[in-house]
Amino acid sequence: MTKVNRKEILERAQMNIENAERWHKRTNVREIIFGFNDGSISILAILAVVTGGAFAQNHIIAVGFSGVVAGAISMGIGAYISSKSEIEHHRSEINREKMEIERLPEIEKEEVRILHQNKAPFTDEELNIIVDRITSDKEVWLDFMMKDELGLIEERFESPVKIGLIMLITFLIGGIIPIIPFFILQAPLNSLIVSAILTYSSLFIIGFWKTTFTDRHWIISGLEMVGVGIVALVVPYMIGEILLSLLLS
Repeated sequence: MTKVNRKEILERAQMNIENAERWHKRTNVREIIFGFNDGSISILAILAVVTGGAFAQNHIIAVGFSGVVAGAISMGIGAYISSKSEIEHHRSEINREKMEIERLPEIEKEEVRILHQNKAPFTDEELNIIVDRITSDKEVWLDFMMKDELGLIEERFESPVKIGLIMLITFLIGGIIPIIPFFILQAPLNSLIVSAILTYSSLFIIGFWKTTFTDRHWIISGLEMVGVGIVALVVPYMIGEILLSLLLS
């Protein structure tokens, strides 16, 4: 291997690492899919219940919009709080590890040794070198313990406000889509049918988009999203009809 090739390999490896980290921070795939999917399915389910219950068209729209607003706020606040709690937990674990390194350094060194023994069949001499190198710098030592012992990676945590806003906005977008036909058509049942078609189409598109980050076939991924949406429509609609018949009997 020439020096030029070695340099190219190092540059390519560094670029791949940087691109992977930028991709993680940029996409927020989990939040986007979760927010949009929950918004679409939950509001479609609400519309199915009130349509099955023979509500008037304007009442259906009012219920749908109320569900979108309430759901988006709840989703955004929930995502913010859970993300913030996760970061707080992470910071408490950092402080705990710092205290253990200060108070019980020999035990923490032995943990470093054991963790490396579990990774590969290092010799005792190799383990001594690794342990001495890692524990010679307390920042490196702490970082190793957080990632390898606790599985916590500080760089992966994002702003709770950002996560909350993504969930709120994607829920709003997903929740508005099923309501659109109720503004255009007059008959509630026809509106629900078109709403279901529109919602399933958007879910299929989201399922297709998801495959750009996975190895799954786009048809399978899209149909999976649609299948969940069908269950969310049929069951609430039947519940609405059953409740109506019971109340009117």
